[in-house]
Amino acid sequence: MMMRWTTSIALCAAPLTLSGQTPPPDTTKPYTLPPTTVSVTRAERPLTQIPNSIQTIDRQQISRARPTWGLDEALVSVPGVYVANRYNFSQDQRVSIRGFGARSAFAVRGIKILVDGIPQTLPDGQGQLTNIELGEVDRIEVLRGSTSALYGNASGGVISVWTQPHDIAGGGVREDARFLAGRFAQNPDRTWSKWQSTTGLRVLGGSAQVTVSRLDYDGERDHSAADQRIVNARLSVPLATGWSLALVAAAGNNPQADNPGSLTFTELTTNRDTVPVLNRNRDAGKAVKQFQTGATVRRTMANGGEAAFTVYGLTRDLKNPITTTYIDLDRVDYGARASATYPLPIGARPHRLTFGFDFQRQQDDRKNFAYLNTPGDSAKPDTTRTLDQLEHVTEVGPFVQSALELSRTVTLTAGLRYDWVKFAVRDHLVTASNPDDSGERLMQALSGSLGVAVNPSRALTVYGNIASSFETPTTTELANSPTGAGGFNTGLEPQHAWNYEVGARGAVGDRFTYSGAVFQADVRDALIPYEIAAPRFYYRNAGSTRHRGVELSGSLAILTGVSVNVIWTYANYRFREYSFTDSLGTHVLDGRELSGIPRNWFHTIVRAQPAAFGGFWAEVQQSYSSGYLVSDVQPTRTSSWWATNVRLGWEGKAGQVRLGPFLGINNAFNHLYVSSVVINAARDRFYEPAPGRNAYLGLTVGAGR
Repeated sequence: MMMRWTTSIALCAAPLTLSGQTPPPDTTKPYTLPPTTVSVTRAERPLTQIPNSIQTIDRQQISRARPTWGLDEALVSVPGVYVANRYNFSQDQRVSIRGFGARSAFAVRGIKILVDGIPQTLPDGQGQLTNIELGEVDRIEVLRGSTSALYGNASGGVISVWTQPHDIAGGGVREDARFLAGRFAQNPDRTWSKWQSTTGLRVLGGSAQVTVSRLDYDGERDHSAADQRIVNARLSVPLATGWSLALVAAAGNNPQADNPGSLTFTELTTNRDTVPVLNRNRDAGKAVKQFQTGATVRRTMANGGEAAFTVYGLTRDLKNPITTTYIDLDRVDYGARASATYPLPIGARPHRLTFGFDFQRQQDDRKNFAYLNTPGDSAKPDTTRTLDQLEHVTEVGPFVQSALELSRTVTLTAGLRYDWVKFAVRDHLVTASNPDDSGERLMQALSGSLGVAVNPSRALTVYGNIASSFETPTTTELANSPTGAGGFNTGLEPQHAWNYEVGARGAVGDRFTYSGAVFQADVRDALIPYEIAAPRFYYRNAGSTRHRGVELSGSLAILTGVSVNVIWTYANYRFREYSFTDSLGTHVLDGRELSGIPRNWFHTIVRAQPAAFGGFWAEVQQSYSSGYLVSDVQPTRTSSWWATNVRLGWEGKAGQVRLGPFLGINNAFNHLYVSSVVINAARDRFYEPAPGRNAYLGLTVGAGR
């Protein structure tokens, strides 16, 4: 590791003939009005005509001098989005939009994840982040609010990631590389490093891009190390006039992702490095290999219409020892998406009709094994199966969306989608004492949306929408029955919601841009997690909940090259009707706050890159979170916290080589705080602490066009 530190420092200090580079234009504005278009609405449309809260994050905001460990770094500037970083690579980050997805014990729930148009969300609603390398991402589009009428099984919104290859002139080659190395102040012997290489080249009149990266992470806490390796390839070529083909292949190999577990309050205040004994003895964590591929054929028509057809497939091999059982999962997922947008004027009024279908099928071969529980050998699973079943999920979802320009300043958008999601399980563990738990469950819903966008001027868009949403339990949530039986939990139902929103986005002159939204979601049969024995989660339905909130963001260019961006989310999420009975009695939670989400979530980002500084730049990010409940029934809350991140760098050239050395300091004032919690944890193990101060050095190097 010392060698990696030395290499990075040497590269940053190399004696080269350097020339300052003109700073890039300010990209911190939350919205740029026309001609901005977005594709997350399933058809490219001007942002001024879309009656939803949508924000686009560019490459600099995603990866410039950032560690690129996870989505929390990229989505910090999006109001309404709360990403709780567990600093636990075996369980991913807890991503929620307007409260949806907060229940996640691992992976992503309630939010549709797309990468280059390829779903990373399975038909059961579970999102995978294994193949995402943020260092190569060109932009991220985030749609907040109900999207079931567009994408089906999702309540909270869409995160659409794009890694489009650079346009390469002639037969040239473009090479970009990043090197980072850092250490943790609380435990200086614990370090991390990451390198990434992206090669772009001209191919068959189009572009290809190959990215290779590796993260070697010790982690500040004991038993939190991770090893992540990613290889992604993209190819985009024209086929004929108006026709194009895009191919993607992505491979992720994470041979190590240790799980340090969550802590009690006493453990948190006594020793934040504490690891539960069973987590260590049973080597809790995961090892996963995943491969995904896909192809999209796109047709652009002379009349402004467009059509696309996508096929894709995925394999995933997961070895997941947790403290209660050893999970062995083999997954195969494949599907197809087709959509077409066609201009169909209604009288003299412009009108565009988008229609299509989604098909996706998932197969999980799931086996759970008991542990031997012998001294010195407790990490080894027994050959005794406690669960052995083959699970299938099939989703079919036809949809249609209409966008009618009622006038030059008013656009009406309506959408409708029907979702048919079938779960089937075949029990392979049938004995005289263990009956056959095979069975099927069908979950279906008709989702709709209606919205209007009004443009009183070119600098202002006012919008409103109403929509319904639909979200099924995942196969893992259905398979984890509190009775311990195989098959699916027959008592768990999908959740439904009605969503309402009004908002505005616009600009005042050339220096100030803003966006704001007020929303409400009325949820029926909300899916609620709880633990009986950590870390095994079970789920129940709440009668009803209500999510209300305010989202504001603004960007002000104080001076040329100096800007400040402010993001604030107010969240008031409560149970309306919810009661249940357990071993402690009957709990009535009507009116109680939902756990795991702060009431106030605030960020300020100040960026400076004046032309007079000759390529030097600086960025300071200040974050604040209010405290929140960690349990549905206990009064326990986390403390509020704030943290400061600082990034400094220079961008210039040495001959034809692009250089960008940088320095980053996360949690610069070394505040010890809890960045995530395990909601309704067993034995009061709620707390997942953030690292203290940690610093890193990095260098970006580029050559070619």
